Amino acid sequence: MSEFNLIFWGTAIGLFLLEEYVMANTRFFWLGGIIPLLGTIGIILVLIKSGNNQISDYFFGVLGIIVLIIFWGDGHQRYIKRMKKQKNEMLSKDLTDQKNKK
Repeated sequence: MSEFNLIFWGTAIGLFLLEEYVMANTRFFWLGGIIPLLGTIGIILVLIKSGNNQISDYFFGVLGIIVLIIFWGDGHQRYIKRMKKQKNEMLSKDLTDQKNKK
């Protein structure tokens, strides 16, 4: 495997992890859309700049865009679940504290 491939895949995996666990896992829904937007623009530019595209090139381009959007949605759903869990824990603690005061 060439050095370029290692750098490319290392960067891609790093960006996916950043997207999944940091950027999409916040209360700011739009923040998680930055990497999918840049990825989509990159995929479109590569398809435009390269000549002689085949159907498989477009298929993999669309597949890449879908994967980016799935990572974004998954990270946001993880944030929503975490917030619900924290809210339920707080409500449970409040109810327990109220019972102990009586």
